[in-house]
Amino acid sequence: MHIAEIIKQFRIVLTSKLSGREDRSEFIEVTLILLVGLLCGLFNPFQVAQQLGISPKNLYSTLRELDARQWRELLEKMILEKAIQELNNYKSASASTRSRLEASLSVDDTLVKRLGEVLSYVWAWYSGQVKEVRRGQDLLGIALKIHGRILSLSLVWVSKQGRGSNTKPAVLLREMKRLKELFGKAGVDITGLPISFDSWWASSPVSEQLAEEGFKKQVICAKANLVFETKEGRKKLPLHRKDIELKEGWGHSEPAKRVRAKSPTFGEVALIFFHRARTKAYGLIAPQRLMRTGEALRVWKNHQAVETFWKRMKRWLGLGQMQMRGRFGAWAELTLRVMAYLLAQEMMTEEVSTIFQLTQRLRRESTFAELVDEHFHTDLPTLC
Repeated sequence: MHIAEIIKQFRIVLTSKLSGREDRSEFIEVTLILLVGLLCGLFNPFQVAQQLGISPKNLYSTLRELDARQWRELLEKMILEKAIQELNNYKSASASTRSRLEASLSVDDTLVKRLGEVLSYVWAWYSGQVKEVRRGQDLLGIALKIHGRILSLSLVWVSKQGRGSNTKPAVLLREMKRLKELFGKAGVDITGLPISFDSWWASSPVSEQLAEEGFKKQVICAKANLVFETKEGRKKLPLHRKDIELKEGWGHSEPAKRVRAKSPTFGEVALIFFHRARTKAYGLIAPQRLMRTGEALRVWKNHQAVETFWKRMKRWLGLGQMQMRGRFGAWAELTLRVMAYLLAQEMMTEEVSTIFQLTQRLRRESTFAELVDEHFHTDLPTLC
């Protein structure tokens, strides 16, 4: 599909999601220009305005037409429609096709390092990447990985203030219940999908409470300090690993070994040891349902893809590089990044399969100003 047709289709989708009494045509055009700007490596309205030779003031004021709640609702509408379509196709497929699609849910939180005093959601958080506390915005995400696509079903800026419980486990359980209800209204049961977590969640009672909601296919990255009892005795995870010989097996080509174990935290579990290049993880827990080795490894492979997705959102789409005040600013920036990712997926081909490659292709073919002049009908002088 040609870029002009892709932008036209995306414009139609945005128009349908923002339909109402107000005319949002200018807002949609400015949003699309900013999305294309992100794909060209222009990470904020000021950089876009510089390339177009206009004032950034009206670009920022146009973004303020939506408040934080409206930005979040727009993001959810964009994602849920695609997710429901994908899951309906998944549900109607044969068992072998469903296995190839490898659908699963991944829970992951990422720290967007920020220092501004007027930005919302900025507190001191522990960063798993650098293994220390840093100031920034903590983003909790629940993503669907299916058929090579990643769809962020729920995104929450975690706050340390406000009414009600705002701890990460409480936020996660609330969002999972909400997603279960949303998809249930569309006739899609998501409780049958496997769900994965990193080792941080292994010390919280999230697993049991999610199982009560119906999410029993769980894969959790095992912490090194966890103790398990097997037929070889009771000891910590690294000591168990020393006595395990990893081999390829049914449904998986990478070296792995599944053993039955008991955990003081989770009770009876399937403990899967594996070796995968470029990852520190070497053990997985299946606590609620004793999953097969191949299935657990595929679910964790999806989880690693989601972790990589957030790294690329920061590096290639500049998440955290837009300085807009208040809750509105945090949600506007996040929504623009995720929508730019959706737009990029429509533009990708076999030759251009990553956002980085897409950015390079767009830069080679024409300047950003030429792209805007060719594909948009906004009267730029009115934005000066």
